[in-house]
Amino acid sequence: MAPLKHIWIFLAVGILALSQSANIIRLGDAHPVAIAAWRLGLAALVLAPLAGRGLARIPALPLKSLLLLLGASAALALHFFTWIAAVQTTTVANATLVLAINPVITAAAAYLFFGERASGRLKIAVGIGVLGVAAIGWNDLALSRDKIGGDLLSLASSFLFTAYLLIGKRVRRALDNAAYVTAVYGAAAVFAFATMFVLGVPLVGYTPRTWACFGLMALVPTVIGHTSLNAAVRYMPAGRITALTLAEPLLAGTVAYFAWDETASMGALVGYVLIGASVLAVATERRVEERE
Repeated sequence: MAPLKHIWIFLAVGILALSQSANIIRLGDAHPVAIAAWRLGLAALVLAPLAGRGLARIPALPLKSLLLLLGASAALALHFFTWIAAVQTTTVANATLVLAINPVITAAAAYLFFGERASGRLKIAVGIGVLGVAAIGWNDLALSRDKIGGDLLSLASSFLFTAYLLIGKRVRRALDNAAYVTAVYGAAAVFAFATMFVLGVPLVGYTPRTWACFGLMALVPTVIGHTSLNAAVRYMPAGRITALTLAEPLLAGTVAYFAWDETASMGALVGYVLIGASVLAVATERRVEERE
């Protein structure tokens, strides 16, 4: 399969999987660090056989690359901690609305550190997408004292996701995708399990429903979702990839309608139309090129 021809299909499947994170989190009843740790650990176990001999190259990497790998792993673990905690402590609408600024953060950081210039079309698409997410969350947005903590966690999660994606962009030059994501998920899992130990969070003893949450979080948004973003970052600017993730509220809301009987307001419907237009604008600007 030629990656340049099929990267859009691969990325679309990944974003669909990634968008279901909040819906799957609702299945479990565990501390955010426990969900993150088991999610990462199980994902690393699933991917390790695919990585094969690629993992053997990791000890031979330069010290700088190893430090970047550990930095990306720590950023990913912290991103999961804060995102899961945000979903658990504020409304999904609030968390999603705050997270919607991520394309702006990533585009700015990619320009500063990698010289990636956002095209005029991408800037307009991001603006339309952010307006769409704002329309979805406007009616339900609550910045009351009992929700503000979760909103701030979502904001922190957004910055950490950008750090994880951009740090990984540098390390990807030395490793293939399977080896890279297995190493990152594995190292992040070690960080997360160590955090569980420090905080005194139980390792086991969860209900079957919560174990199902752990497994689905590992397989769907992690193995399929995050892995697709890591693969795509080799062929596309990071700003464009995060712009496409603006489709997550639309996809998550559609599933929530059927799974949790959450009806969409008129504002949400308008938001979905705007997000659809934003994603279409980014997807049809076919400037994909392989980056070594």
